[in-house]
Amino acid sequence: MRQFDRDLWLLTVAMVLFALGAGLYQALLFVYAIDLGASRFTVGLLSSVVVAVAAISTLPGAWAARRFRLKPVIAGVWWLTVPAALCFFFAPNWQWLIPGLVITGLYAGNNPAIKTYIQLKSSPERRARHLTTIFGAVPLGLIVAPLFGGALASRLGMRPVFAIAAILLGASALTVSLMGDIPYNETKPLDLRFLRRNRGFSLSLAFFFVGFLATSTSQAFFLPYLKQVHLQGYTALGVYAALAALGTAALTKLLGHVTDLRGPHLGAAGVLIAMAMGSTLLLTGWNPPLWGAAVLFCGSFEAMRLVATGIVAGSFGELPLAWGYAIFDAAMGVPMVGGALLGGLLYRMSYRLPFLLTTALAVALLVVLAVAHRRGASSPSSLL
Repeated sequence: MRQFDRDLWLLTVAMVLFALGAGLYQALLFVYAIDLGASRFTVGLLSSVVVAVAAISTLPGAWAARRFRLKPVIAGVWWLTVPAALCFFFAPNWQWLIPGLVITGLYAGNNPAIKTYIQLKSSPERRARHLTTIFGAVPLGLIVAPLFGGALASRLGMRPVFAIAAILLGASALTVSLMGDIPYNETKPLDLRFLRRNRGFSLSLAFFFVGFLATSTSQAFFLPYLKQVHLQGYTALGVYAALAALGTAALTKLLGHVTDLRGPHLGAAGVLIAMAMGSTLLLTGWNPPLWGAAVLFCGSFEAMRLVATGIVAGSFGELPLAWGYAIFDAAMGVPMVGGALLGGLLYRMSYRLPFLLTTALAVALLVVLAVAHRRGASSPSSLL
């Protein structure tokens, strides 16, 4: 972070404020949906709404990043976080959570602009570390916020949580509005035929397709699992959510350095090992300390997405930065939506099934990485 300039510091602070606001309710939102009458499958359906809108919004987000200046796009979309929290505040039942979830998904349209902004502000040898450090600031805020959110919800209910979150999200949007702009004069045309010629990018898409399917199958369910199987209340769930965020922050920071210094193989392998350990320990643990250790490793579900951001840019080749991120994010929307729906179906059949599938897919991808590494296919910019 000593290499950060004023704008990257402001972006990092905005990320932390965003995490403190959204983190008050984010991990508890699907548990709250159950309290409002949602079924186990509905939790997966609601999760799929967010990721579907998020995946679709990345394409117009990339267009806006190239058509307009980066800073106004980033700041303008960032302000959408405030009405999202207000939608949750006014929701009388689980169906009325959907508008807020749609707005939450639209915020992901910011990702191409933010990632491009960070790339342009970073030297090539520090891009993965800068990306994972700045995006890793989100789980840092999420370590603290769920503790307060869970305690407040257990005493006063969720509505005060949403009100405080809206204030913090407004402060976050104001902070990012203070950043300076940076010229982004991308001259490379978008040629989708290049995708057929770029073997590295195609292999990365295939690998992370399975990886995102593995995480999305379980990500929305580990707190509902602890509530419904082990009868944990909002205060305890806030603690577990904070531990999961701590796991995400630690894994993202560690594996971002590993990716830059030792290559994408080890970075990807580290997050897969943590995924398998978290899912397995969640199913086999029998007391709060073990459940806490499990959700610490379950932080890898979110770390997978952040580590992938630092890895995949090395395979863009001729693709413009904004469009490379947008195509990747949009493509990953398919396994994220499918995983959320599949997870809902499996969770309705058995509380254990989503986590068993996540473990199996993580182990399968570790085998793929081991085979690729043995064949010597890894390079600083290639995953497989």
